[in-house]
Formats: sequence, C-alpha cells, structure tokens
Amino acid sequence: MAGQISLTRDQYLDSIRQLIAAANALAERYDLNQLTWQPEAGERWNILECLDHIVVSSDLYLDSMERAASDARAGGAADVFRAGGAPSTWFTRTMEPPPAKKVPAPGGFRPRPTLNPEGILPQYRKTMDRVVRLVASTSGRDLNSIRFRHPLFSPLRFTVASGLLVIAAHGRRHLWQAEQVAANADFPKATSCA
Repeated sequence: MAGQISLTRDQYLDSIRQLIAAANALAERYDLNQLTWQPEAGERWNILECLDHIVVSSDLYLDSMERAASDARAGGAADVFRAGGAPSTWFTRTMEPPPAKKVPAPGGFRPRPTLNPEGILPQYRKTMDRVVRLVASTSGRDLNSIRFRHPLFSPLRFTVASGLLVIAAHGRRHLWQAEQVAANADFPKATSCA
C-alpha cells in the first residue's frame, strides 16, 4: 500500500468546500425529475439518494466524533490530519472513487425511505457545515490522538482525524456515483418550462 494519507487542516477544509460545490453544481444542473430518476428500475440510488446517504452516514460519524473530539488534547500534530495506521489508511482509500467493488451500505447508513427532495441539499450543506465547525472548534488540538467508536460497528475505533478523512473520501465516492447516474444512457432529458 502506498504511504499514509495526510492533509493539513486547510487542505482538508478545501476538500470539504469542493464537496459542497460539487453537490451545488448537481442541484443546479438537473431538474427534480432528473435528480429523482431511478437507474436500473430502482435497483440503484438516484442522485438525491446519493446525497442523502452522505448526509446520513456523515451525521452518524459526526455524532461519535464530536463527543470524542471534546477530549482531544492540545498540541502535537494538531494541524495535520493523518489516517491512523494501516487499517485506517486502507479503509479511507477504499472510500475513494471510483470504487474497486460495490459494497452494500449497512442499514443504518442507507438513504432515508421518505425523502423530501427539496430538503436534501439544505441538509447536505448543514452536514458539511458541521464538519467545518468540528475542524474549526478543534483548532490547536491533536485529532490524531483521540479515538471514537464507529457509529454502527462499535468494536471498530478510528482517530477523529481518520474519521474526517473518511467523511471526505466517502463524500467524493458518492458524488462520483451521482455523476454516474447522470451519465446513464437512459437518464431523462431536462423537462422544459412552457
């Protein structure tokens, strides 16, 4: 495996800004019919479900990470986020697009069955704002030294820095997936306003 993953706080925040811009671009480029179109007769997620999956999974991670981050100590490598060792590096890399293989999302991370299409993008922005607030509120603290329990698999523990890296990589993966939906040959044309 290639070297360890590490980003400065500024690089990390830039990656989150890029995720927000990419989601905004999707919402501006496509109409509601396109955003909710189901590829392969509903066997795969639509664009909004991809965004909602990012929201649901990131919010669960953030719930655990925020509790743990309140205990992070000051000093150390506070301005660099590193994947916490070989398992975290591997896990983070598997989140990056394009995925090497499709892995079903655990039940707790799936898009909500009752989506409010108009509410997804505001919820997405709110979740990404939460990520930014966590990074800002822990400035000067070493997030590489504090661990949190995985929200669905409690025996797994990651550093908060690793969790942040996973959130960004996972977001890129599912924004890539949303773009693949739009690239589908059967993707509907924009509805025209009469």
